[in-house]
Amino acid sequence: MTEQQRQGTIGVRDAGPEDAEFLIDMLLEAVNWTGEERMKRRQLLRDKTLSHYVAGWQRAGDLGVIAVDTGAPAGLQIPIGAAWLRRFDSHHPGYGYVADDVPELSIGVAQQHRRRGIGSGLLRTLFARAEAAGIRRVSVSVEDGNPSESLFAAAGFTVVGRNGNADTMVLDLSAADA
Repeated sequence: MTEQQRQGTIGVRDAGPEDAEFLIDMLLEAVNWTGEERMKRRQLLRDKTLSHYVAGWQRAGDLGVIAVDTGAPAGLQIPIGAAWLRRFDSHHPGYGYVADDVPELSIGVAQQHRRRGIGSGLLRTLFARAEAAGIRRVSVSVEDGNPSESLFAAAGFTVVGRNGNADTMVLDLSAADA
């Protein structure tokens, strides 16, 4: 997190089953990264490839974190971003599928909170939890032109493949510590 965020306005907590609806919102933020509404919630939930990033959250092996604004009145914590990992198999792969034992990253930050270091903070926290859970590598899919590509590159992801108009990137968590 940035210095401003450390001063108490932004916090990070683990994602739980109660966060399923918010993860759908953040997946929509990720899909609609251009600022245009390319997909609506109902369309996302009907799309079999996209919906399986959130369907049945939180199943065994799912791992996620939620960024919250802690500066709300009465101590309310308002979710503003999320990053989560989910494993897929070769029969039902995600867009950034690499292998059954490599979970795929999804990340979304509410548009009005972007470019404040929240995504980087979410990634650092999630990757620390992933390492503690024995996860060695993480993949992600990023569309051409998506500014998140620089976030992933800065975190240590490298391009390992291509799927349509998107790069598949992988992060070796043990190398990220070096």
